Amino acid sequence: METESVQIQVTMPGTNAPRMIRIDFSVPEALYQEALELAEAEGWKPAELHRIFWEKGFAVHAEGSNKRLVNKHLRERIKKQLEK
Repeated sequence: METESVQIQVTMPGTNAPRMIRIDFSVPEALYQEALELAEAEGWKPAELHRIFWEKGFAVHAEGSNKRLVNKHLRERIKKQLEK
């Protein structure tokens, strides 16, 4: 039995905002449909939906990255103090 590969291309909607960069990326169709339903319920335009995902997703990633970096520095500092 063969499985057919399906790829639907949806790009970030156009916007008249200055200095924006257009980015294409792939997400599972079920997730995308759920996001569109949420956007409709919240009254978001498609461009707003994409920006929210980028901003929120990046904020969560940056927060985790910063925590790892701080923890790494703390561990190194403790290790140096114990070696003295």
